[in-house]
Amino acid sequence: MQEPQFQSVTIIGVGLLGASLGLAIKQHGLAKRVLGVGRTGSPSNQRALDMGAIDQAFTDPATAVCESELVVLAANVGQFPALMAGIAPALKTGALVTDVGSTKQQVMKWAGKLLPRSIDFIGSHPMAGSEKRGPENARPDLYHDALCLICPPKLRGRGAFTGSRVVAATEKMERFWRAIGMRTRQLDAVQHDQWVALISHIPHAAACMTAMVAGRNVDAGVAIAGGFVDTTRVASGDPDMWTDIFLTNRVEMTRNLNAAMQMLRKLQAAIRRGDPEAVKEFLQTAKQQHELLLARRNAR
Repeated sequence: MQEPQFQSVTIIGVGLLGASLGLAIKQHGLAKRVLGVGRTGSPSNQRALDMGAIDQAFTDPATAVCESELVVLAANVGQFPALMAGIAPALKTGALVTDVGSTKQQVMKWAGKLLPRSIDFIGSHPMAGSEKRGPENARPDLYHDALCLICPPKLRGRGAFTGSRVVAATEKMERFWRAIGMRTRQLDAVQHDQWVALISHIPHAAACMTAMVAGRNVDAGVAIAGGFVDTTRVASGDPDMWTDIFLTNRVEMTRNLNAAMQMLRKLQAAIRRGDPEAVKEFLQTAKQQHELLLARRNAR
């Protein structure tokens, strides 16, 4: 177990991602105290306490962050503006604030507008998770060997984020994610949202579409096999969370949904006219692109 990086870490949102992060922090000894924040009336706080993911539970984010050197926003992205505004006056000078959200351009804009200049906000997106939700599904190895995309802020002018300060805060954030077993890669928020639209957000929309089309005849469910299960697994994800993701990445979602619909219309036309060469070309191109993408992933 390594030397603690922080005296106190606050995780706002103790669902699957937040509770798993708490377990990982505790397992690797990265903080002396892990504080969790959940909604009033939600059972998540008690569950996170019972499983040892956090040391103390709060329902007021501002109270929970006042002594912490690291604050992690692990709630749905749509809740970030209210959370940022609420914790801003209470944040400790010099604190490091990050998130685990799946979009970044809008998040970085909110952080620049709502958080004080006395703290550092570094965007994070751990490419790990599950269609399951809640602390009861948390596990300490959820993040292990996964990639964390790191988005430093743009410079905000004299007296705010200087170049050296951005570098230092980003390095500190990367050390944290690597300490729980993740790989890291820096990129700007625009590129981040372009990438995740292609490899996460559009696939989620496609899984939902496939489930909805099949749902037109639920009797067909008795014949479901592995292909359908694999293709549609993520359609069981949290609708509230995914609504926030789609709408905070609307430019890239719109662009890529247009491209997807054009491809489907092309396939539809080929099938309608009974054109085996065009259908085979569609399938062969898809096969080649899939293999190229997986080869790039494995080359990491």
